[in-house]
Amino acid sequence: MTSTLRPAEPVVADPPAAKAGTTRSRRRRRFAVPHARPERMSAGTRRWRLWVAAVLATALCAAYLWSTAGHRLDHGSSWWHGSDAESRTEGPKTEVRFAFSPGRQATFGASIRNPGPWPVTITGINDGPADQPVFKIARLSVNHAEKATAVVFNPAAAVPFRSVRVAGGMELPVFITITMPDVEMASGSGLFFEDLVVDYEVLGLPRHQRVPLGFRLMVHSVNGYVPR
Repeated sequence: MTSTLRPAEPVVADPPAAKAGTTRSRRRRRFAVPHARPERMSAGTRRWRLWVAAVLATALCAAYLWSTAGHRLDHGSSWWHGSDAESRTEGPKTEVRFAFSPGRQATFGASIRNPGPWPVTITGINDGPADQPVFKIARLSVNHAEKATAVVFNPAAAVPFRSVRVAGGMELPVFITITMPDVEMASGSGLFFEDLVVDYEVLGLPRHQRVPLGFRLMVHSVNGYVPR
């Protein structure tokens, strides 16, 4: 019996085991970063923040209401009348006087001043029936004052009244045409008024105010009148 000798196979050593946290690849090592958990707000902190927000909102509302409620219009620096009227000033008061004639129309001018600081939008003048107890307003027109000029009454350039914006510190010249009533008048008596009822908006809030003319408008009857 013959035997055949075979050459011994070389023993190949197993590759060294990779250590923990390393890799056999030549790529850059990557490390996992745990996600940070958001801190939970305590109930006390949430209540405190809600309280602060409520206080701020209340303060803003109060400031808004105070600012709008305290905003008032005033009479302007000038007035106007045509040749069919006369004016007289005694002490601090000025009177613009028209002769009474039932059904007659008379036109005069007054300026409405917005002292500011907020702009206003004038939406109506003596609109309601209660705002015209004696004299009925037949027509309203305005001159739009320029920022660089003084208030000027120019009947030829007047346009019909529409809602108009008046900036803070500015005046709006207004022409008012009234119709004299057909009422009994004693000799030497007269009818007068000294203010206009103005509707306007300031910061979006509607306002209703009696604005002084800055003078007295008088319709005077010399001989008296009795309606027929």
